[in-house]
Amino acid sequence: MGFIENHLSTNERIVYKGHLHWFAFMGGIFTLFVIWAIAVGLCLYNHLEWWIPTIISAVILIVGYIYITLVMKNTEYYITNRRLIVKKGILERQTTELRLSKCEGVIVNQSMLGRLFNYGTISITTGEVVNDYKFLARPIKFRTMINEVLDMNQDDENKQ
Repeated sequence: MGFIENHLSTNERIVYKGHLHWFAFMGGIFTLFVIWAIAVGLCLYNHLEWWIPTIISAVILIVGYIYITLVMKNTEYYITNRRLIVKKGILERQTTELRLSKCEGVIVNQSMLGRLFNYGTISITTGEVVNDYKFLARPIKFRTMINEVLDMNQDDENKQ
């Protein structure tokens, strides 16, 4: 069992698990490509050996891949029947919890690329506070699950 499963309250269950979309790392991937292109250009211009940019690029790509993998594995978005729980962090852990009973609205923002690659930003309003969760994979499904839990909780309150 994971961290979240071990810290659920009585009668609380996980309804949906969301995750970070790989597109969140496109800026870093573009930066790695630029570094590689500069290294290759320097080698061609200065007539350096071909293996220098190859080794530099390989090391940068391996470190970048490890970092991306760790961030992806250690960023979790859970919807339970009571809360939204967000857990982030590789060496340190940051956990944010939002009681769904305080939720007033759920907003999905998707750019053209977001619609194409199925990622977006979820904004949850609680009074005047807006909580943004960026680069969330399958944001429409995430919003639907939050609304289903809210409807389920409203039905339970009406029965009592």
